[in-house]
Amino acid sequence: MKKIVIAGSLALLTATAAYAAYNITHPNLKDEYGSAEQGIKLIQQAQQANKGIEFGGHAENAIDLFRKAQNELVEADKYNDAHQKKPK
Repeated sequence: MKKIVIAGSLALLTATAAYAAYNITHPNLKDEYGSAEQGIKLIQQAQQANKGIEFGGHAENAIDLFRKAQNELVEADKYNDAHQKKPK
């Protein structure tokens, strides 16, 4: 369980740093990034409310997957910015 918590914490820091260093410009991607953040917060609230019940590591896995999704949204926005047609 400790390994999962450490891995989840590292993913959190990585995703937070990625977003802090890059501001998503596409409105839909920005909204979905926020939705993933909300999902993480709700899972963390469930963890706090259920102290002593570890959810079998699945809650931490879900948080990790939300963070990975956030990283993908940042990369999608970067790709969009690099490949969108610029007005002449």
